[in-house]
Amino acid sequence: MSRTLHTSDWHVGHTLYGHTREEDFDAVLAEIVDIAQESRPDLIIHSGDLFHTSRPTVVDLKRAVRALHALADVAPTVVVAGNHDSPGYFEFLNIVSGPSRGKGLFFIDRPRPAREGGILSFDACGGEQRIRLAAMPFVHPNRFWRSSSTSGMTPADYAAGMRDLQAELLEALHEGYDPSRDVLLFTSHVYVAGAKRSPGERAVHEAFEVPAEDLPEVSYVALGHIHRPQPVPGIEFPARYAGSPLPMDFGEASDSKSLVIVDADPGRQAKVLPRPLSSGRRLAYFPGTLDELRAQAARYDGTFLKADITGEEPGTLLTREVTEIVPNAILVGPVRAREETAEAVLDDAPGDEPDLPDAFRAYLAREGMNSLVAESTVSAFTQLLNEIDDETPSPVPAEEQLRIALSDTWTEAS
Repeated sequence: MSRTLHTSDWHVGHTLYGHTREEDFDAVLAEIVDIAQESRPDLIIHSGDLFHTSRPTVVDLKRAVRALHALADVAPTVVVAGNHDSPGYFEFLNIVSGPSRGKGLFFIDRPRPAREGGILSFDACGGEQRIRLAAMPFVHPNRFWRSSSTSGMTPADYAAGMRDLQAELLEALHEGYDPSRDVLLFTSHVYVAGAKRSPGERAVHEAFEVPAEDLPEVSYVALGHIHRPQPVPGIEFPARYAGSPLPMDFGEASDSKSLVIVDADPGRQAKVLPRPLSSGRRLAYFPGTLDELRAQAARYDGTFLKADITGEEPGTLLTREVTEIVPNAILVGPVRAREETAEAVLDDAPGDEPDLPDAFRAYLAREGMNSLVAESTVSAFTQLLNEIDDETPSPVPAEEQLRIALSDTWTEAS
């Protein structure tokens, strides 16, 4: 029986309200390596967003690559680029740490045809089995832009384009397929319709999703992009988001973080075993009075703490008092007393708030903007938010039409 370890969305370099998380990353990456060494997989898959930004620092590069080298010492390790990752950086990492250097590391920077790195094969179970992996990094919606379009690229265009790419890889997976020996896997950094985001997770590219039924039917689909660990519902074969190993914000504070162990035999459905991860500081939210915090201080020791204090004069700065009560907590922002009113909701975590596009839509409605105009404005705003994480800017329809016109100018016949 072959074994695959699936991890994802490390987001190395992420900070929390300006606080570094280097110790958290060191701890959880060491935990992942320990699980790999204990479980002895035949293959390790990282399904994207290795880094939090497309320009990671040297410190973050060393931290991530050091962990990947440790994983590659256990088994061949494949890393696909996510929407936060730079294809250029991945291409460089493949040169200096890839298979040509004997490291057992494979960085897949861009979607590639089968014969150019889209399909990878690995011996498993001492050569008795073979794992065939189709790897698809994040596919930017611009890939399916049509110059003849006057309305821009639609979600339907994206879904159709992704369906074709996935079908091509699935067809290539079956070329030379030996049903008595081969285990087929697929990995992708993509938003699958129906996946549940954590409350604080921004809806990047959510409009550009793929239907679950379009995923290639293989022994296991290893997905990245969504931070909440979860299976994909509504399909008859196992597909799962491994999720991020650390909570990225307070909306993920209650998520149970994990990686996934996948055991598979040729011609049989894989057995999927999530393994919990417990390293790194917890993110904690406290609503209540200073006396209540004193009574529960041990619960918040060593956490990233966001405190809403009531029972004091509203607006009073209470950072010093809270620090004295929980000296080993890292306070997220200055602590000010909050007015306790009937409208105040203290039961929800601070991550339980609308996404920026939804908040902007509500603001436009309050300002009396026409709903059709508001939706167009929100769409443009969401696109600008997405560009923060992407290297390739989206084409502007007017600019594209002007480019076409200038490239094929009309001249009056003489």
